Amino acid sequence: MADIIEVIKKASKEAEEQSSPSDVLFGTVVSVNPIEIQIEQKLTLTKEFLIFTKNVIDYEVEVSLNWKTNDKTLNTNHGHSLTGSIEVSSTINPNTNNQTINNNVNSSINIENAEIDVSRNHNISGTKSIIIHNALKQGDKVILMQQRGGQKFVVLDKIY
Repeated sequence: MADIIEVIKKASKEAEEQSSPSDVLFGTVVSVNPIEIQIEQKLTLTKEFLIFTKNVIDYEVEVSLNWKTNDKTLNTNHGHSLTGSIEVSSTINPNTNNQTINNNVNSSINIENAEIDVSRNHNISGTKSIIIHNALKQGDKVILMQQRGGQKFVVLDKIY
């Protein structure tokens, strides 16, 4: 009778493992270079045991843009005004008849307001490459999936 119970237990365990092909685990990044993720106090995984998704690495991606920057206008209007007069007096020597020559010069200068348009906007369009910065950092908490029956762990994402 004991043998039948053991056979049933073994069959039950195998059925459970077949229905759940992987385990979900949580870990902490303890080192980035080289990468090490600690999933239990005694178990630290290194690169050869890890498979990374895009959620935990830096990668480059092509994006399409059709973007117009906001209009920007600067007020550069300004002016200056200068007014004044110049008076010059002179005499002639030798002056036999006490003649005096007076020269008067009056002048006025005005500088009007200058208006300069420096309004700007830019169109950005086309296909551009950008880098997504998702790389793991020391201290990041991660969620992993362990391959059933194997020693590989997929690092699915960071935990926030």
